[in-house]
Amino acid sequence: MSRQVHLRINGMNCGACVQRVEKALRNMNGVTEAVVNLMNESASVTTDSEGLRHDQLITTVRAIGYDAEILASSQQLADRLATDGEHREMLRRHRQTVIQAVSYGLPVLALEYLMPVLWGAATEKQIPARLLQMLLVFMLARTAGAPILISGLQSLLRRAGNMDLLILMSVVTAFASSIYGTFIAHHNDFIHLNAAAMILTLVCVGRYLEARAKGRASQAMSALAKRAPKNALVRRDDDWTSVPIENIEINDIVKVFEDETIPTDGDVIEGRATVDESLMTGEGMPVDHGVGDAVLGGTVVKEGMLTVRTTKIGSRSALGRILQLVHKAQTSRTEMQRLADRIAAVFTPTVIALAILVFIGWIVIAGASEAAVATRSAVAVLVVACPCALGLATPTVVLVASGLAALRGILVRDAGMLEAMGQVDTVVWDKTGTLTSGKPIVQAVEIADEYDEPTVLRLAASAEQLSRHPLGQAIVAHARRNDLRLQQPDAFRNVPGGGILATVDGRAICIGKPDFIKNQGVKLETPGPFSKMDNSSFVMVAIDRKPAGVFYITDSIRPSSKDALVRLRRLGLQCEILTGDHEQAANAIARNVGINCGSVVANVDPEGKVARISTLERQGHRVAMVGDGVNDAAALATADVGIAFASGADVANESAGINLIGSTPHLVADAVQLARSSVRVIRQNLFWAFFYNILMIPLAASGHLPPAVAAGAMTVSSLTVVLNALRLPNIVNREWSVAPMKTADFHDMEAKREGF
Repeated sequence: MSRQVHLRINGMNCGACVQRVEKALRNMNGVTEAVVNLMNESASVTTDSEGLRHDQLITTVRAIGYDAEILASSQQLADRLATDGEHREMLRRHRQTVIQAVSYGLPVLALEYLMPVLWGAATEKQIPARLLQMLLVFMLARTAGAPILISGLQSLLRRAGNMDLLILMSVVTAFASSIYGTFIAHHNDFIHLNAAAMILTLVCVGRYLEARAKGRASQAMSALAKRAPKNALVRRDDDWTSVPIENIEINDIVKVFEDETIPTDGDVIEGRATVDESLMTGEGMPVDHGVGDAVLGGTVVKEGMLTVRTTKIGSRSALGRILQLVHKAQTSRTEMQRLADRIAAVFTPTVIALAILVFIGWIVIAGASEAAVATRSAVAVLVVACPCALGLATPTVVLVASGLAALRGILVRDAGMLEAMGQVDTVVWDKTGTLTSGKPIVQAVEIADEYDEPTVLRLAASAEQLSRHPLGQAIVAHARRNDLRLQQPDAFRNVPGGGILATVDGRAICIGKPDFIKNQGVKLETPGPFSKMDNSSFVMVAIDRKPAGVFYITDSIRPSSKDALVRLRRLGLQCEILTGDHEQAANAIARNVGINCGSVVANVDPEGKVARISTLERQGHRVAMVGDGVNDAAALATADVGIAFASGADVANESAGINLIGSTPHLVADAVQLARSSVRVIRQNLFWAFFYNILMIPLAASGHLPPAVAAGAMTVSSLTVVLNALRLPNIVNREWSVAPMKTADFHDMEAKREGF
């Protein structure tokens, strides 16, 4: 049986590092898969060996020059994300490094410009100042630059190149050339001490800025993780006790007061409250919850108080599952990232070979007299080449996008699914539970002349209280919405496949289909004006063997469905309905939500749904399937992207690549917009990473880019892709804001509150 282990990896700085760690982990016996993420410095290892110990994984990572620790549980992951202490400590160390680098680096640069003024142009007269420069560079290398240079040396000894190796080689080459120019050649053109100092200083500044940007990129995940409280008030042995959240068990009774966070998923057994679910579902308006309602861990009680019986804890709760799925998405890869990582793996040795060729080329073409220019150009090539930009181009965007999606109530299984969603051109909808609520409601009532509607509704609903049939529950809910007082039936009998027989307030009540009513000796007339409603089921009521009324019941269309499909059409997507329901009902729903009836496929079984999805894919379409039932699972797995509403069946959620917690159709359009924006930003990042190297390396090789300037350009390159990824929230929030979310979501939540 396979199991997954999550590790925190310290010391990675480019795509080559990612490749090294992955290769080492995959080569271990018992490891079937290993995926490493540079942006959040983590690894997910899948193993099928019970004998593989965690310390073996750590030892393997440390053997190749990196440090590692095991993230033992989803709770530990949540704790690490929820506290910013670790990030603050990392930033403090980076700040200290920057201060040290600037303290030693700026005097080196100042001496470079003061020497001609104070000591003249003669190299022999500048030796004391050069010695001071060398001392400052040595101190810089010994303090702020030490981690970089040591990492580069370790990479060299293990014959596995990375960004630090390029920096090491450039600094050593510049320093050695400076010694040669100062004491042997007595020529200032060979002296690059200012370049050595600026390379280390700018790299330290760049990594500090990258660390700050990475912290911003993970803010969405931190916001989610912080919603989990540390303790909860739990009833134990008739007393209320504050218990750490990790000690809560299933079926524990938990009390949640106003302005407190619900600690885990559960069912309300006492109280009523308004709950803010926005951070879990993306729905802006608070929702009323009372006895019998399900609540999610991580949501906040705004008004009132609830007593909750826990149903899911730890990693099985909504918040735990979100954290796990988002973490999994962030440690996965898109196809574009895999290409970039393959290039980054051979990038460092290629750049080293190129720098050597540049040096030799200058000597061969321009002669030995240009050895100083050849050295400067080779150093500039080593410095300006930046595999970091390639390594950060995609994972930065995935980190930001998956966190944004989770806050919106969109859970993406992996980065590849995000990439696939950005290429979808067709959305196929199952009808029931997606475009419709999946819960029947009474749409109209027809009453016989000798009765009044409140009386018939009260008697019928009182009789149906003991029924579990969805149509019966719809009648009960309709009566309660009309504030009718119901009473317990004196007698009740359910006839499977027929209807119910009951006695309420001394009156004989018969409810069911016409044939059932007739079999009870009731003489029926043809139903009246509502009988032609083509998307309704109807239930007849007889009182004391006389026809009393007809309830017309329909599956309510989600109020946001029509607007969601309008948004999808504006995005250029075509929509279809694929349902097992009869054609008449499916066409009625299609007309109401704005889908052409020619795009409706009805009366299909699960195999038929799979066949339709396969046909669309063979025609060249990129298909997203939206469903929620057991019968949708195969189609969800077949589609390029499977999208399941979290309120649906577990098997559907497991088959889907994207889960929608908020269960509103608008989230499908949100997912498309987020995915398209993410893919667009990834392409921009990759273009910049490749364009930068294609432009800068020739400039450095031709002698037009001094090493110190090259170091600044390399830093800017890495920061550019990170900062570009951080634009994503502004892009998608601007796109999401045009959607008519508030009104539609309010109606969806009203439906939820009323229980239909």
